[in-house]
Amino acid sequence: MPIKVRCKECNTSFSVKDEAEGKRVRCKECGAPVKVTAAKQSKKRSRSSKPADTDDFLATLDIDKLEDKAAKICPRCGQDVDEDDVECSHCGVDLSTGRMSEATRRKRKRKGPAVEEFYSKSWGDAFTFLKNHKGLAVKTFFYSFIASTLFFCAVFMMMWCHRTPPRAFWGFIAFVSIMAIPGWIWFIQTEVVRYALQKKDKLKRINFDFFLCSALGMKFIFWVVLFSLPAEAILGTLGYYFISNDSIPVGVILIAAGFIPTFLMFPLAMPHMTMVDSTPGWLIHKLGKVFLNLVKPAIFWCFVFVVTSLPVIGCLAAIGAVYGNGLNDFFSNVQYNSAIARDNGAKEYAEENKIKDFEEGPFVGKTPAEIDASILIAPSILWALACQFYAPSLIYNARVNGLLALHCKPDLGLITKLSETKYVSKADSQKNGAGPTPAQLAIYGVLGGIGVWLFSFVIIMAFASVAVAINMNLLIFALGLAAILFTPPLIAAVCWIMTLIELGKKDGAAKCVLGVFFAPYAYGKGWGYIKENKQMGKVMLVWTLIISYYVYAVAINFIFNQPLPGSERPENAPAEPPPPAAAGAEDPAMEGGPADPAMEAEPAEPATP
Repeated sequence: MPIKVRCKECNTSFSVKDEAEGKRVRCKECGAPVKVTAAKQSKKRSRSSKPADTDDFLATLDIDKLEDKAAKICPRCGQDVDEDDVECSHCGVDLSTGRMSEATRRKRKRKGPAVEEFYSKSWGDAFTFLKNHKGLAVKTFFYSFIASTLFFCAVFMMMWCHRTPPRAFWGFIAFVSIMAIPGWIWFIQTEVVRYALQKKDKLKRINFDFFLCSALGMKFIFWVVLFSLPAEAILGTLGYYFISNDSIPVGVILIAAGFIPTFLMFPLAMPHMTMVDSTPGWLIHKLGKVFLNLVKPAIFWCFVFVVTSLPVIGCLAAIGAVYGNGLNDFFSNVQYNSAIARDNGAKEYAEENKIKDFEEGPFVGKTPAEIDASILIAPSILWALACQFYAPSLIYNARVNGLLALHCKPDLGLITKLSETKYVSKADSQKNGAGPTPAQLAIYGVLGGIGVWLFSFVIIMAFASVAVAINMNLLIFALGLAAILFTPPLIAAVCWIMTLIELGKKDGAAKCVLGVFFAPYAYGKGWGYIKENKQMGKVMLVWTLIISYYVYAVAINFIFNQPLPGSERPENAPAEPPPPAAAGAEDPAMEGGPADPAMEAEPAEPATP
């Protein structure tokens, strides 16, 4: 007949076959090993088949202590326990002392699996999860390979075409395609983490939505930029400074180091992205506090990620180290031929329309370079291998991230329910004085100015790159750049005008005129109106943000104009003689090479006799 046993970990009772007597089975609820001891249980609980008036049961009793030596019970709750038990499975007390140990107390108070179990359980559990979801890994490989192939083809076409509309179209295709890869990473991470928090080991059918993944990819990139801004404000600035002074390795290392905090906090942000309110996952100060409590699990996940991504890193490194120069020459030749087609097309258009003031481009009449597509074969194979290695590692790391969320759930501060919104009238909110203080607003404005400067710098660089890539019209480029550069002063002017209006209402027209001619006076008075008018707090916050934006920009400009220590040549140093030119040597600038269009020289004019 079936034997009923109880799990010591989760206190769940279940039945097993009588053949399992004396063996260990796994709990159906939590999977913990449970020893089947039906003989002892039946011995404790079995009723004697002898008549009730027999005296045999008195043989097992201690008359002095009235204690049944054949049965072992918990001294606290009185539950039956096995002879080899150390702690009671019901109340958790130590059977020898009758008290609950500190470790058991913390474990029961935590209401979930212990964090210590995460490190040993994650390796095997994630591998089992990967074996059960081989189809998802195969889908990931195909999706990533197709999206990346579409991206590379679109980039090739963008370089090949020399007219702006086709280049803009292919640039858009390239952007949408490449965004699908980080978007799929975000989607898989959130789905696997969500199912792990629900204690489910099997995912439902997951479909690939190209445009959804592209949108999630932009979301992913925005999150990375947002969390990298504080570190990049320092390390990125220093890195750019070293790069501009020809210290490229140092600059690259500094810029890469700025992304380390973002990488460490990524596994802690993913559980928040699965909740109904993902706000803590977007606030670096809140997620930073969580990171301080969960440094070890976060570093462990990053270690697992790096280890499982080594094959992918190896393939990418091989592409760059072995075939980097060949790929550079290939795409340079494509751009060179595109420039020739552009200038020749412009000349033909001018001749057809009889444009008199037309000036020929530098590539008119040049011979197109031969494009050897065989250089793409080996890198394509390595890229396919990289996608093949990346697919299972993504599923594996997502499962490890899900286990991290499950074991660290009490420490993550997840918002599982939305609080009820309580509306308060404006008069009551002003009466209660709710909101940040002027000092807090000033700090927010100063720090926000740094972020705005970095964000505008990224926008300007991206805009300039797109303009160069698609050969944007000079007028359109100037208008776009002006819109980016002149937006902050326009916002500052609006804040100034709003402060002047408030100044005129409170202190009269004379003080308002003084604020017009002396802006710092209006700025200082604006902070004094915050307590009476909460709207002025927002105005002063934005104004402070713009001011700190320009202060930071001036400081960066001053730093970049200073040379590196020791790089300046002493004033009293003797002049170095120019190196002697070799006989018959030609100026390399006069050697036109199809691989480098920028070095193409103009034909020299014949000398007059």
